Amino acid sequence: MAKRRRQRRIVIKEGMSAEELLEVLQDYASGILEDIQKGRNPGFNVPNRGTGNFIYDERKDVIYLGDKKSKRTFHNVATTAAFTQMLFIMSVLHEAAERNKHLTKREIYYQDPELFNKDQKTSDGILEDIAVTLGVTRPCIRVVAAAKGVCIGDLTLRESGDTFNCNALGRGGWSISPFIDEVEILDCGAEYVLVVEKDAAMIRLVEEDFHKRNKCLLITGKGQPDIATRRLVRRLNKEYGLPVFILTDSDSYGMQICSSYKRGSISLSFESSYLAVPKARFLGLLPSDLDKFKIPQAARLEMTEWDLKKAKTMLEYPWIKNNKRWSRELSLMIKRREKAELQALAKHGITFMTDVYIPQKLAAKDWI
Repeated sequence: MAKRRRQRRIVIKEGMSAEELLEVLQDYASGILEDIQKGRNPGFNVPNRGTGNFIYDERKDVIYLGDKKSKRTFHNVATTAAFTQMLFIMSVLHEAAERNKHLTKREIYYQDPELFNKDQKTSDGILEDIAVTLGVTRPCIRVVAAAKGVCIGDLTLRESGDTFNCNALGRGGWSISPFIDEVEILDCGAEYVLVVEKDAAMIRLVEEDFHKRNKCLLITGKGQPDIATRRLVRRLNKEYGLPVFILTDSDSYGMQICSSYKRGSISLSFESSYLAVPKARFLGLLPSDLDKFKIPQAARLEMTEWDLKKAKTMLEYPWIKNNKRWSRELSLMIKRREKAELQALAKHGITFMTDVYIPQKLAAKDWI
């Protein structure tokens, strides 16, 4: 009986200059041209980014991309379109690198909407395929997405020659730059990072000057976080050793968001080493907190079928199944079929979250 090969994870490069990108793209183009000239079927070996090709490192508590690959060739009905789309986008990336420019994902799509079946999700997926095929993070291919995250607190930064402190930009804070790796962190007076799922909770924290009274940085990705927000959180943890605490709604979506900050996500598992913060702590709102902090029944919501399906799927993931507290909290949510927003804490008073809930949780070290 043949011995089963142990799956390995894909190693991704985190930094690349425009000149290096040009060289890599030219090497691929030369290989395609050589195949054509010699009568071979040109193609790409593309790592699979689906649910069947990830590795969970239990010791590090991080999700990585496995090394399974599929062949995309020109003379194959099933893969011709994807091959053509990859080759086209590579030519666009080559032009941008030659001019030392960056592109947005939207600009890539509008290069030829018809080629992408008038669906930007197609071009976005191809961009990720190209990055992982080249063995680099997406910022390396000089494509950025519109950043939506916000940071406020005692953090001094320099970007494009401008120096500023995130406490001196009004209540709106600093709109996290999509070019986050080009932002220099000069000084940090905060003792920890508090990541908040949504804007609504962030507004309450800022209005109560929570960041000033507690010497922390407040960061929100406004729902599912973008790459720049996740990268900033990782940089603050890795470069400054700041502990990271995460606040989300008490629902399966919130737990998934927390997990993506902490372990990475399956869809972007090739970038986990660049984005994940394994030591991040899930502070709340935990399902068990609903009773512990006496959240009234009227402030609790019934889970939808989508919520339940998502929660049950998450319960089977090894990073949930192997963690007793995560599994217990998720199972409690499913059993009770109820969820709640962070704002439900306001039933006890509008400052209850900032004056009671968060301080008590931190003092008791009641996190996952």
